[in-house]
Amino acid sequence: MVEMRRSLIMLLLIAALAVYVAYLISHSEGVVIQQRGSDTLLIIAERWAYEYAKGRSGVEIVVGGGGSGTGIVALINGEVDIADASRKMKAEELQAAKKAGVKPVEWKVAIDGISIIVNRENPIDVVTLDQLRGIYNGSIRRWSEIGGIDAPIVVYGRQSTSGTYQYFRERVLRGGDYRRDMNQMAGNADIVEAVIKDPYGIGYVGVAYAEERADEVKILRVKAEKNLEAYPPTRENIAEGRYPLARYLYLYTDGIPTGAVADYLRFILSPEGQRIVEEAGYIPIPRELAEEQLSRLGG
Repeated sequence: MVEMRRSLIMLLLIAALAVYVAYLISHSEGVVIQQRGSDTLLIIAERWAYEYAKGRSGVEIVVGGGGSGTGIVALINGEVDIADASRKMKAEELQAAKKAGVKPVEWKVAIDGISIIVNRENPIDVVTLDQLRGIYNGSIRRWSEIGGIDAPIVVYGRQSTSGTYQYFRERVLRGGDYRRDMNQMAGNADIVEAVIKDPYGIGYVGVAYAEERADEVKILRVKAEKNLEAYPPTRENIAEGRYPLARYLYLYTDGIPTGAVADYLRFILSPEGQRIVEEAGYIPIPRELAEEQLSRLGG
């Protein structure tokens, strides 16, 4: 009887040891942080991930695009740790998150402008928000209507899952509908490529994407109103609020993160992380805002 008890105890100890070893093996492979969403944020997110992981062994950050809506859905479904978004979450998304037991927390991480681009052969240099509204809702269909050549305007924009699509609709179209014949493109780079090839094309893209191809497209100056000054989407004009098409960029997490995700967010909000924002062609957030968000992380 004693031998049987000893054998049973040994078996239990061996089983416990096997579980512990399996735990160590699974955790020795490191931490993987899943981050997905906004195509506009993709440039910065990839650089954040690279610089952060470079100095930290055992941490891998998997970054993907697909649009703000795609990232937010992935967060709600528990597929990612961080959703990248170039807009705030919608009421219906917050409701879906609540039903799924997810508590989205918003983090402002950069400021971006929207550049309006046309083909380099286009003689137009300036556009007003009212003209943009007409072009994208279909009430303005020829370049001659805004001082250009007598040719049709070919419109390029983002897909509906894009935060930039939603922002442009709210800011420029005032919540109205896009024209039905708008060419909906998967990403900023696709719009740039289309406008380069199309002498009658116009598109809207994140400032960094336009700057990268500034020698191949024309970036228009934009007027908030007809009688106001037109401004180009420079970093200074965006930071000072002069350029009329600018917005915050966001990350969303399920609750206040801990562990590796929290540490990664601290890096993003740190001076080093915000330096990467600036180097990528975006605008860093105000330092006081960064400090306030860091305090929520306990950092």
